[in-house]
Amino acid sequence: MNVKLLFVDDHPMLRRGLCEAVTQFPNFTLVGETSSGVEALKLVAALAPDLIVMDIHLPDLSGIEVSRQILAANPSIKVIIFSSDPARGLVDDALQAGVCGYVLKSGVIEELVQAIHLVMQGKLYLSPELNTGILEEYRKNLAGTAPARKPFLSEREKALLRRVAEGQRNKEIAGHLAISVKSVEAYRSRLMKKVGCSNSADLVRYAIREGIVEA
Repeated sequence: MNVKLLFVDDHPMLRRGLCEAVTQFPNFTLVGETSSGVEALKLVAALAPDLIVMDIHLPDLSGIEVSRQILAANPSIKVIIFSSDPARGLVDDALQAGVCGYVLKSGVIEELVQAIHLVMQGKLYLSPELNTGILEEYRKNLAGTAPARKPFLSEREKALLRRVAEGQRNKEIAGHLAISVKSVEAYRSRLMKKVGCSNSADLVRYAIREGIVEA
């Protein structure tokens, strides 16, 4: 089975080395690469990849948000997060967005290749270091000793939260963040669910309590 790959990473040397490494495998075809989340959305429509290897910390959008948008429009595409950040909140957000794998950059190229093969077979893949943390938390949950975990907020979510706390309306926020009003409404609704708030006043109190804005 030939797998058409798209790589999204903002480190040129890493991306180039990665592209050269995986294309040595006869069943992989590199159809595109980019450092931008916005450009990735365009390339998906133009190139129709089978699988996307996606970094999280991109210069314009979060790789998780880009993945969420891609998968909402193209559920047959597979996405593997390829990141140096092992934060559990990011792993949870990525899986909730619909990605099929999360591979740490600290591993070897063979691990990424293995992840691609498994994901294309319809399976999920997490780097062993991530599995260990998840299993340990599961064990503590069973014992009733796991501490409550704060939700991880992306930079985009923090920016939105700051502007809500400043009293800005959705139209103003959309202008500042260069997104549509509809996107602001979606982000806001998702943010409220994530942090357990039911209205804007609760969001403001949360932002102050967590030190995201000053009182």
